[in-house]
Amino acid sequence: MAPVHNSAPLRVYTWWGELPAHLRTTTQLAALDLPRQPGGPVRAIIKARNPAGRKGEWDLYDVNESEPTAATGPQLAAAASRRSASRACTECGARPETPCQYIDGVEVCEACAHIRRLRDRQKTRAQEARNAADTAAALLADDLLVVLAVEYIPGEPTPSGLPRPPAAARIVALDRNGATLYSRTVRLTGPRTPGAPADAVNPAPTLDYLTNLLADRTVVLWSPSDLKALNDARSRLKIGTTSLLPTGRVNSACHAVAAWRGDLDPRTGHLRTPTPPGTADRLLYLLRRLAETAAG
Repeated sequence: MAPVHNSAPLRVYTWWGELPAHLRTTTQLAALDLPRQPGGPVRAIIKARNPAGRKGEWDLYDVNESEPTAATGPQLAAAASRRSASRACTECGARPETPCQYIDGVEVCEACAHIRRLRDRQKTRAQEARNAADTAAALLADDLLVVLAVEYIPGEPTPSGLPRPPAAARIVALDRNGATLYSRTVRLTGPRTPGAPADAVNPAPTLDYLTNLLADRTVVLWSPSDLKALNDARSRLKIGTTSLLPTGRVNSACHAVAAWRGDLDPRTGHLRTPTPPGTADRLLYLLRRLAETAAG
């Protein structure tokens, strides 16, 4: 049966690893131990690189809708006898329908290949963890270090229920020993906009003070995105013309902590994004834990 394209919008995948097991290209169907061919419409599309590294776009078919090819049992047996590869995993003994992969000269199934890649990633991750710990130790040795954290207070929604920007921000800056250098709740809206706590101060003078405080410091914060709402408010309220943080002296802790934790997603092999510590003192505590594992 000739495949027919479905008129409904098709899902587009961009990574082979995210494909569900029932979706295959025509080449993958033909490569099955008992080869098959499309018997239904295209169910999705993948836009990615093939094993040879070439970018392309391939139609995907549902295996459950596929049909056997014209090859008979004796023909399949003859083809199997001509193959140099056994199509059996040399590590776990599996005999998958799909062809095994050659890794370091060893024929392995998809699961064993994935395990090998994870192990290789773990080896590189160990060095990244050491580098992150060394970086934290160097930062904590800096007398000018400031650990900065921002917590936002949501604004009250409009009468129609639409969300407003944050009404205020609690900003805390600590030195490397944990002493408080700055602690303010800063209003991020006009004085008539509801939602800011009673102790929120006028943003202009206090943010100018913070800018001057940080000007010659080395700053560590969890992520640059922590300051987005604050910078948006500065722009909206026309407060300050220079950057709040010193150029070239700002360090994001998120990636270093992710490398130090080394928590790999077993499905993708990528480092999991760690949960933000939430406060300046917890971020400082986390940096100290990294530094304790530094080399030497």
